[in-house]
Amino acid sequence: MIITLAGHVDHGKTSLVKALTGQNTDRLAEEQRRGLTIDLGFAYVDKDDNTLGFVDVPGHHRFIHNMVAGVATMQYALLVIAADDGPMPQSREHLQILELNGLQAGAIVVTKIDQVDAQRCQSVEAEIRELTADTFLREAPIFQTSAVTGDGVADLLGHLTTVSASFAIDQAPRPFRLAVDRAFNIKGSGLVVTGTVHAGSLSVEQEVRVQPGNFRARVRGIHAQNKAANTATAGDRCAINLTGISLQQVQRGSWLGERADNGSQQVIAKIKILGDFPRAVRHWTPVHVYHATSHTTGRLALLSPKACQPGAEEPMELVLDEPLFTRHGDRLIIRDHSLDVTLGGGPVIHNQRLTGRRSTPERRAIVSAWDQPAPEATFAALLSLGPVDLDEFQGCWGLLESDLAAITSSEDIVVRSNRAIAAERWESWVTAVADEITSRHQADGALQGVRSNELQASVPQPFLDEILGGLVSDGRLVNRSGHFAPATHQVSLTAAEASLLGSIEPLLGERQPPSLGDLAKRLRESPAGLRKRLQPLAAKGILVAVSDSRFYLPDQLAELIDVVDQLASRAPFTVRDFRDAAAIGRNTAIEVLEFLDAKGYTRRQGDTRNVVGDRSRVLSRMVN
Repeated sequence: MIITLAGHVDHGKTSLVKALTGQNTDRLAEEQRRGLTIDLGFAYVDKDDNTLGFVDVPGHHRFIHNMVAGVATMQYALLVIAADDGPMPQSREHLQILELNGLQAGAIVVTKIDQVDAQRCQSVEAEIRELTADTFLREAPIFQTSAVTGDGVADLLGHLTTVSASFAIDQAPRPFRLAVDRAFNIKGSGLVVTGTVHAGSLSVEQEVRVQPGNFRARVRGIHAQNKAANTATAGDRCAINLTGISLQQVQRGSWLGERADNGSQQVIAKIKILGDFPRAVRHWTPVHVYHATSHTTGRLALLSPKACQPGAEEPMELVLDEPLFTRHGDRLIIRDHSLDVTLGGGPVIHNQRLTGRRSTPERRAIVSAWDQPAPEATFAALLSLGPVDLDEFQGCWGLLESDLAAITSSEDIVVRSNRAIAAERWESWVTAVADEITSRHQADGALQGVRSNELQASVPQPFLDEILGGLVSDGRLVNRSGHFAPATHQVSLTAAEASLLGSIEPLLGERQPPSLGDLAKRLRESPAGLRKRLQPLAAKGILVAVSDSRFYLPDQLAELIDVVDQLASRAPFTVRDFRDAAAIGRNTAIEVLEFLDAKGYTRRQGDTRNVVGDRSRVLSRMVN
């Protein structure tokens, strides 16, 4: 169990840790010279097969950024208050920070009892109960101690040992994340980083990413709770020996994780304004933002036009000067830039940029959907509003692939283009598209077809192309070079067009049809004149112009796309591979592949190509 000590400067936190562990956490020469904790200090003690880890944070208000860096949600709190002073300003502020960071368990320690009488101790306890009345420490036990005489120290250590035996961290499985609070080189070992595991687990030899920068590193060794270990899990305080990265690439505020992450400079959090904050919070207030061991500055953007009063709690957007690497539920501490006091804080509910004006009902509804206690609830709320971007959803909640699959496995959900849509909504889109095309052809018997960009059905891209492709695959629609019509619809050709088609159709029924020039010679007319006569057939979907000099029948072009798919399923392929597999000439192969490149179905990289488009949509994009 990791225990965070908090309290006013010179209230005896460091002396208390030394009395409990025998270790002095003031490691810096400046700290020892001044008798003042400046940075985080750490100490451990083994008791009854349990390891207790202590994080000693600075009490001086000038070092509040270091204090915040030592607090994590899954820790046990010790609020330290000196008997001679009683609760002081930093006692209150540290308690507020513990509460805003989501700590849920702890105890209170009255120190320096050797300097006061029993009546003063009772008076201080009454003041403490008043201070903690509305906090998570309202029923916490109070221990009276003296680091000088040793009074109360054994009782406190016994309490912490008992709590440690049953102290559990209730967290769903998540990808590994660790917030770095120190980084240094050790001779013979190399780079070591220390910090608290916020989620997931880590093993020796595992590869990790270091943010910012997404640097790759490998774990050579792990110390968890000050002991050599093969793994580390959520809540552990760890020292991790890394290889493949230098000290210049990692520092306090860095994160170790399993996945690449670029962070975000716009975050939405449910911020509680402290009741004793001296003024209303207005839009675009400059603030300091603390997230685990990270710190940056930015602006607090309100989502409503009215100023936020002290004591209020509502979602707000933080526009940051540097990116933070947050997840849903991570806690932020906000301090006022000009007053140098804690303004408030709360959990992250969305960790990426949301588009649209902040005050619109639509955007507020999206924020409300994200403001849910569990990923399943968030997903259901978002799904009711429209398609859910699964990359955004997984990235915000930090879900494992298995968790995401479980959430989206319902028969009531359709997944298209990595977005989840309610099946009922999807079917309504399909029906709307099919009905519109059918009704337009019924109203205009001469209509040759409807292009996708002419449809009035309210279906967002890229789903429209997928719906059209599905309707074609199901045999409900036909697609003639991007012109969609009911399957029963017959293309209306003029007498001249029908005559021309009858002349050229036998010649084009091959994988390598004649070029425009060859066709013109056979028909004894000029290439320009023939091209002009072929264009109406292409517009009606009877032909597909893959280049200025070659026309295909749709069925023959579909055969060549089949060849492309077969080649791409094995590996990236070359023009030569395609030419040989399709049994066509090199120039024809180049024309077809460049046509597919232009339609977004294939992508050229050097001398090879891959399929990057959706087969169900490629024919719908063959508009001339």
